[in-house]
Amino acid sequence: MPVRERLLWALAGFGAGFFASVVALGLVASVGDYELGSQIGREVGRTTMQTTLGEEPAAGRGPIPLVWLTAVQVPLWAGLVGAPLLARRAGLDWRAQLGWRMRPSDIGVGAAIGIALQLVVLPLLYLPIFRLFGDLDVEGPARSLMDQVGGSVDVIAVAVMTVVGAPIAEEIFYRGLLQGALRDRLGPAAGIAIASVVFAASHFQLVQFPALLLVGVVHGVMVWRTGRLGPAIWSHVFFNAVTVVSLLAM
Repeated sequence: MPVRERLLWALAGFGAGFFASVVALGLVASVGDYELGSQIGREVGRTTMQTTLGEEPAAGRGPIPLVWLTAVQVPLWAGLVGAPLLARRAGLDWRAQLGWRMRPSDIGVGAAIGIALQLVVLPLLYLPIFRLFGDLDVEGPARSLMDQVGGSVDVIAVAVMTVVGAPIAEEIFYRGLLQGALRDRLGPAAGIAIASVVFAASHFQLVQFPALLLVGVVHGVMVWRTGRLGPAIWSHVFFNAVTVVSLLAM
């Protein structure tokens, strides 16, 4: 499939998925009379979309339950994954153009990189940022979401949302469809850089932007060097899993 068509598929998939997810979130909040304030696309581990509407919650209104937060992610994931699936019928080669391949060794490599990113690299990245801007609450969005966990159903919802759904959908879209098209048009360096910026910016989290950008670059390089999405998907899985486990243990 030509680059221009792949980029159009990426734009259409992201736009449709984001719009459908926001609509679903609004419907859930309205029908259930939940607080909508800061829950557009919220997700643990700095993945998916979040913005603050600046609304004061009405008295007695609670946050949207995690089960429903997981449900409203489905339209977004459908857009991110549905676009390349539909494009496949129009000629998109998932193996050659998206890198849809995986080897058993990808699990170990991805686990090592994802855990190292979360526990070693990102703390070092934020050291100079903290010195310049003070002690920023980097884990605030994730912690506020985890505060809602009240039972096994919520734990399952968090796991599905952050450790399963987001890594697969986001790596297929950002590193597969988008980065692959940009790489073929502009070259590997520009493709990785632009796709990583889009990945980081699409989360609408200013404090987490440096971390998201770095994760995007590392995963982009992994996909470019191996020609497979497998290592990046597993790195994303373990990166998010570390956040979930550490916050649940608090």
